[in-house]
Amino acid sequence: MIESIQIKNFRGIGEGKIEGFRKFNLLVGPNNSGKSAVLEALYLANTADRAATMTERPGLIAQDVKTSDSDFLGYQPVLRVLERHSQDSSSVRSIGQNGDRVQISDASAPLPDPNIIYGPVSKRHLSDQPDVIALFSLNAEMYSSKQEVYARLARQLSGDEINPVEGSRLLYCWLPSLTRYGGSHATWRVNGGTAKSSHTLFCDVQTMLQPLPMDFFRRTIQTVPGWTQKIAKRFGAVFGINEPFNAQFFPVDQEQQEVQGWIAPSDQVALTIDNYGDGSRNVFKVLTPLLALAELVREDEPGLFLWDEPELFQNPQSLVRLLTEVTELLKDKPVQVFIATHSLEVVAQFTALAHEGKIAPDDLMAFRLNLQDGKLSSSWFTPDNLLAWTEHGLDPRVWDDFQSPLQFNFRNGKPIADEEVE
Repeated sequence: MIESIQIKNFRGIGEGKIEGFRKFNLLVGPNNSGKSAVLEALYLANTADRAATMTERPGLIAQDVKTSDSDFLGYQPVLRVLERHSQDSSSVRSIGQNGDRVQISDASAPLPDPNIIYGPVSKRHLSDQPDVIALFSLNAEMYSSKQEVYARLARQLSGDEINPVEGSRLLYCWLPSLTRYGGSHATWRVNGGTAKSSHTLFCDVQTMLQPLPMDFFRRTIQTVPGWTQKIAKRFGAVFGINEPFNAQFFPVDQEQQEVQGWIAPSDQVALTIDNYGDGSRNVFKVLTPLLALAELVREDEPGLFLWDEPELFQNPQSLVRLLTEVTELLKDKPVQVFIATHSLEVVAQFTALAHEGKIAPDDLMAFRLNLQDGKLSSSWFTPDNLLAWTEHGLDPRVWDDFQSPLQFNFRNGKPIADEEVE
């Protein structure tokens, strides 16, 4: 399980650290407070586990590193993060079959012109995804017999601000689109156990807009018993659908590279999920891969679920039901959850779930983030803290005094209306 993260010059974060992560982690705070950046840093850290060799210049010193690999859905993580911000990926380009290079303009960078070669080196392997080398990771265990080499390289990349320790993963990114103010490089350290890339799932608005990759569908339909029935059951529970229906999938086009979900009621014609409202589509496309992940993880191969703004397009009632379904699905599974949210309903529902014993008290923590002049700071809330705040009508999402036109109060773990308070 990830225990902490320390960041230097990644996206808008110049420096900062968050410690004390648990199984369920809520990231709250105002706009531009670093919530999405933290999710993305965790995402890139967990998906940087593809074996590679780095050649330093000048001197051509070879070092073992790991670089970006496909996530649970089969997406390339670096390109996916760039797409989230409508960033051009043309600066990440292939230079042939022997390796990849990213040109950067700042000669003061620790590695201004690295060359990365995948291992094992083969034309097939290299041509798989040849144009996405933009970061790599160092793990202490990779250098178990060469601790001095590891320490030297880690200091070279991160300076003295980030001190990699045993059990941590150090990320080095030299793509200007992902560094603060387009600087030469970013580094961050994730401490604790990480999930492998193939068990890392990132859900956001892009997930809702995109069909499922065919490779993911084929792999899942062959390995997860009753997958489509489970989708229908959970989806129906969120929207209170009592009539029987099936969840089905069909190719989007003749190339059969992607599939789209369909809802097939027993008494009506089937429609693609995209013909339903945005709220229904979002729920369907979150539950579909999450149900598969929950079935495939094991204690020795845990998962990571990153969820950006679960409140998107949701009526409060369906949102509460969705969070309840997700919590019930994952509470006994080896999956760590990070949720970035602006919604007080999300905070309130997790508070209620913990208060009702549906989440163990030690499994939930909320972090209120703040980002000022590039410095990330945070304060944390245990379930008891959250309950105390919400019982008094206070808003744990904001740092300063803020009078919301809508006030939430809790009594016995349940929200009560303003007139009841009076």
